[in-house]
Amino acid sequence: MTHSFSIRTFIFAAVLLVATPFIAAANNECAFSRTLSVGDSGEDVRCLQVFLNGAGFDVAESGVGSVGNETTQYGGLTEAAVLLWQQAAGVAGANGVFGPASQAAYATADASVAAVASTDENLNQIIEGLQQQLAIGLAEAEVTASSPTPVVAGASVTAGNEEADEAAQVLEDAVQMVADAEEQVEDENDEEERAELEDDLRDVRSDLFEALLAFFNGDFDEAIEIGEESLDDATDVLEDAGGESEKSETEETLEDVWDLYEDVKELLDEADDQNADIGDAKDMLDEAGDLLDDAEDAFDAGVYRQANSDALDAEEILEDAKDEIDVVTEKDADKDVEDAKDEFDRAEEEINEAEDDGDDVDESEDFLDDAEREIKRAEAALDDEDWDDASALARKAEKLIDQALDSIGGSDDDEDDAKDAVDDAWDEYKDADDEVDEAEDDDESGADDARDLLDEAKDLLDDAEDALDDEDWEDAEELAEEAEDLMDEALDEL
Repeated sequence: MTHSFSIRTFIFAAVLLVATPFIAAANNECAFSRTLSVGDSGEDVRCLQVFLNGAGFDVAESGVGSVGNETTQYGGLTEAAVLLWQQAAGVAGANGVFGPASQAAYATADASVAAVASTDENLNQIIEGLQQQLAIGLAEAEVTASSPTPVVAGASVTAGNEEADEAAQVLEDAVQMVADAEEQVEDENDEEERAELEDDLRDVRSDLFEALLAFFNGDFDEAIEIGEESLDDATDVLEDAGGESEKSETEETLEDVWDLYEDVKELLDEADDQNADIGDAKDMLDEAGDLLDDAEDAFDAGVYRQANSDALDAEEILEDAKDEIDVVTEKDADKDVEDAKDEFDRAEEEINEAEDDGDDVDESEDFLDDAEREIKRAEAALDDEDWDDASALARKAEKLIDQALDSIGGSDDDEDDAKDAVDDAWDEYKDADDEVDEAEDDDESGADDARDLLDEAKDLLDDAEDALDDEDWEDAEELAEEAEDLMDEALDEL
């Protein structure tokens, strides 16, 4: 795990959240009277580079621009370091140019060092040691044994310490959560509620400050413990303010995927009972279970992004496992039969209305009688717990219902309906043609595409006329409907 940039950034941002940016070099008082950007030169540029190097945003790791080798030239390296500092300090419009907003942030940081130091009698020593450590580059979040260390009783940090790495990660997460919570609290409209949430955030910042002190005192266990408490408390503030934390989102995802896991497991059991083909579903279920266990471990460790990723991978495998299982469940069969019954009721009502209108419905009623018979057989299959048969009979009933609806009216009505459909489509075409003509005259956007679609619609209407001549009523009506769809698309282009 590498934190060569993020550890420096998060520490800087953390202190911004706790009080003010005390990492600014207290002994590096620069006087800025102009905006600095690439191409500028002068002692103010050198002072800025010293400040950046001292704050942990190194202009260069070695050579020109590095600690002790600062220059008067504002080049690309300086711009990049300024940008990182601006992002960590929360300077609006961060762009690598050291202008008024950046200079104000610098001045505030420099002026507040003494006030912040008074919060703890050892803080000056901690800051001094921290600056020295950051100045030589805190590579991969490890403060090396050869680095100058804070003059704090018993303070020591060992390179390669796993606890230090874990503590750094916890503190990064806590800092980010505080920032997210602050943003959410700002959106709170109720002033009284917002004031209470801001009080809670102040308490979180105070605890987070203690965690940072523990970290730089080398007490990583305490830093982890207090950092995790700060993270949980900041999460509570975020959610109380109406936000949703990464933790809660991941928790919901895990619950959903575990539910899916249980469903697939139950499906496998039913497939075993029916001696149905399950393909590789069993192996896939085991693989998904392992991924979910990994996701739970990552969640418990607070690594929510990894937990979410593992859970979603497991979900994809479980969906594939369901496709592998060739079985109809009781739930599936019940749904199929209920859907068929609903379709039957709607068709019966439509056929009755057609009969009241004088349409010929004899053939339709015959089809509907056949469908009713299949539904009764499907219900009997449900009683016998023959899910496959029940589902198949329900599907057969739905096909008969479709035929019943298609048979309403007989051939005479089919001819009239087709001619009416084509006539209506031509009327719609004429109106659309007028609108497209106007759009073309006005050079409207989309007019060319609309004209192409309208030409396609006209070709379909010509085909529909041919179908009427051939007494292919169904084809004529379908072509008219397709033409109308194209006309709608043409008008949408305008």
